Amino acid sequence: MLELNKICVSFRSERQDKIFGHTRQQVLFDISMRVEKGTCLGILGESGSGKSTMGRVLCGLLKPDSGEVQLDGVSVYASRSGRRNLQNKLSVVFQDYTTSANPRFRVKDIIGEGLTVRERREGSRLDRDKETASLLELVGLPSEFAKRFPHELSGGQLQRVCIARAVACKPEIILFDEAISSLDAHTQVQVMDLLRELKEKLGLTYIFITHDLTSITYLCDDVLFLYQGHVTEYMPVSRISQTKDEYARRLLESIVVFDADEEVAV
Repeated sequence: MLELNKICVSFRSERQDKIFGHTRQQVLFDISMRVEKGTCLGILGESGSGKSTMGRVLCGLLKPDSGEVQLDGVSVYASRSGRRNLQNKLSVVFQDYTTSANPRFRVKDIIGEGLTVRERREGSRLDRDKETASLLELVGLPSEFAKRFPHELSGGQLQRVCIARAVACKPEIILFDEAISSLDAHTQVQVMDLLRELKEKLGLTYIFITHDLTSITYLCDDVLFLYQGHVTEYMPVSRISQTKDEYARRLLESIVVFDADEEVAV
């Protein structure tokens, strides 16, 4: 469904003359991957590994230096129609729900941003109140929340609103950029359970960017390990314990599983 083929990205180095300097720092090196329809791909890496840059390439915000991004066989960056095709089919849920939701908007207006995208694409007006109530119910919130402001919600509730906004435009793919990392552990599990339910109910495809391997094993079908801009391992999550990659092994060994009130290192 969504495919990257030998993607390379570099940025102009900051430590040089602003006018005459031409040195560039490469951030992504020959990244190739494929996301099948109806699956969840986890992109895992530490800070500075290139995850956010890869996310920007995937959602159409950053044209790579070389390589190709294809969605349903259509090149994303080759034409305006390619970008429009991606914008019509992909939504994003960000890490910082406090800044991605306008503090002056009520919940109905935040979700309304997604409904506006859908109206433009379909060329028809929606019953906003009815759609908002339905979306709130879908993400496990009461319809009365439509009149609340972001500061009147908990972090988990506000992230559910952001998920409702992403779903509102009826995407085929949702990209989650560290979308649960700012939540406490209990709320993380609740949100991941919601995401699994939505994926099955709506037939969605997910890309899940994170630095947390535990959430990858809980939610994803496949995992791509990213280290210093290179793919070091790319495999099904079901076979993750068989990896021979040193970086992947190091992350696996750092996980602590809580079982029967005892801590057991994997």
